[in-house]
Amino acid sequence: MSQYPPQNFGLPGQPGFGQQRYSLPAISRTSGAAITSLVCGLILCVPFVTGLVAIITGIIGIGQTGKPGVKGRGMAMAGLILGIISLLGWGLVSGGADIMFRATGPQRAFAKTFIADLDAGRIDQCVQNSSANLNKNILTAASQKMQSWGTLQDTTIMAFDFKSTNGNFAGSVTGICSFSAGQHTFTMILVKDTSGQLKVDSFQWQN
Repeated sequence: MSQYPPQNFGLPGQPGFGQQRYSLPAISRTSGAAITSLVCGLILCVPFVTGLVAIITGIIGIGQTGKPGVKGRGMAMAGLILGIISLLGWGLVSGGADIMFRATGPQRAFAKTFIADLDAGRIDQCVQNSSANLNKNILTAASQKMQSWGTLQDTTIMAFDFKSTNGNFAGSVTGICSFSAGQHTFTMILVKDTSGQLKVDSFQWQN
């Protein structure tokens, strides 16, 4: 007796004749949204945009990976978490910068007014708003230098660094003045006198 079970090839025209059945393996793919979410979550140099994209595509990717044959759930979740961290981080940074900007408003306004007085030749007013380290001769020379640059059009404060230690205030201001003949950069040091009034302790044109 044969040890092999009989094979039913069937008769011509009947089921099974000349047919061999194979089961194809399921084809899996990785969610494109999950990949996008992870990549955007790792890119932190673009404020808010990449973090928001990472969150949206992360949610989409998690939904897609719930379907059979779709991989990448871990990437989608990682991208989602990184996107949330990115948004929170940039939110804290921008919030801190906004608070700093508002807090230094009086100092920046004072610096702009000082520049305007200097340009208009109001030297006595500049002397009044300066400490003993800036005399009338220094301020007159700075004002005369401005006259050769044409009309003052705008003053932009580019950087500021203000510190208050044990009641002693000191801060530096860097800005750009736009004249009809070009732009020129200045730096000034601000302090407060005993009455708490702002004074210019040092002023210099950089170019």
